[in-house]
Amino acid sequence: LPFRPARPLLFELPSTGNDLQPSRACLHSHEAWVKPLGKTLERYLVREISGSFLAGLAVFTFVLLIGRILELVDLVLSRGVPGFQVVKLFAFIFPSFLEITIPMACLLAVVVTFGRLSSDGELTALRAAGISLAQMLRPVLIFAGMVAVLTVAIAVWVRPTSNRNAELTIYEIAKMRATAALRPRVFNNDFGGLVIYVDSLDETNNLMGNILLSDERDSYRRTTVFASGGRIVADEETRTVYLQLLDGTSLSYHAGQESYDKTDFGSLEVNLDLDAQVTGGRLATPEPREMSWTELAESRQARMSIGDPAVEVTIEMHRKFVIATAAIVMALLAIPLGMQRSRAVRARSMAVSIGVILLYYLLLSGAMALARGGNLPTGLAMWLPNMAMAIVALWMLLRAARDRWLYPSLFSRLRQR
Repeated sequence: LPFRPARPLLFELPSTGNDLQPSRACLHSHEAWVKPLGKTLERYLVREISGSFLAGLAVFTFVLLIGRILELVDLVLSRGVPGFQVVKLFAFIFPSFLEITIPMACLLAVVVTFGRLSSDGELTALRAAGISLAQMLRPVLIFAGMVAVLTVAIAVWVRPTSNRNAELTIYEIAKMRATAALRPRVFNNDFGGLVIYVDSLDETNNLMGNILLSDERDSYRRTTVFASGGRIVADEETRTVYLQLLDGTSLSYHAGQESYDKTDFGSLEVNLDLDAQVTGGRLATPEPREMSWTELAESRQARMSIGDPAVEVTIEMHRKFVIATAAIVMALLAIPLGMQRSRAVRARSMAVSIGVILLYYLLLSGAMALARGGNLPTGLAMWLPNMAMAIVALWMLLRAARDRWLYPSLFSRLRQR
């Protein structure tokens, strides 16, 4: 490492072995904890963390996006959607995944970096040169702080805008597929539980003649509709596409009944529900997650003025900052976890990172359940996982700084004996 020792190298022979170890006076003096790390070492640590961060971000994002990628490819190959529309849709759903994968990648990067430093003996050299663990926190906290700011920016501004644009793109694809899927004298089953037969089709005037429709989307009811005409109608305000049937008869059969219900109509509207056919399910997140920060604040104030606790809106407002702050907490937790020696650094780091992420996800899900159930105030419930992990991270950091085992349990006692 290109650095000059900050203080003389002091060694003492431990009573339990023959290996040389840094003395307590060198490692834990007040000056060693306060003195800042040199710029060369800070740049070195930030460069190591940045490389692992980019690699982890690519891996985590690809793993979470693989399902969406397959669905988008299916839109082009099987459903005839133009590739340009699919690329737009992919660009709009991408930020919603980055909000989650960026803190995950930060955790993995710090674990990998300190794991490699420990395995290669560089961490021992730094500690022997009088550089304490507190001095190494500064570049890690700077990097984690930048990650947190980026996550907040994505959550507050980028994701709501991307969700709205994704909904608009889905609506455009739905309109395109609705007109392209219907073919005369063919049983069309591209509408998820609907089978439509059209005898004649006038594409110029958007008119269809002699329509047969079978609706089996409801498990408890089957409906067959005969209509003399119809047309595809798009509602720009609600962004829905439906089939308007004219002058016909509807026959409905309910489960457990022995007869049909017959209804004659002059006009009947059938929702084609093309969102599910475009994305394999509703792409848009729940309504509060589509709102900007100003819209969330206005919605919360309006709901609370009429006596509604506005739990979902409040959860979303806290969630934007809770996940961003988790990047800093996970970075602190990753330092002592990464300092444990291991031969397979990357494999162990990935396993540790996934375990911590799953634990945090369970804690956050439990906190949201407590908030929705009214067992705890929403703000307190949302911040509980971060506070719990911060306490554990500080405890583990203190033990690592004093060269103690992170898990003071029966295993350490057996090892000492």
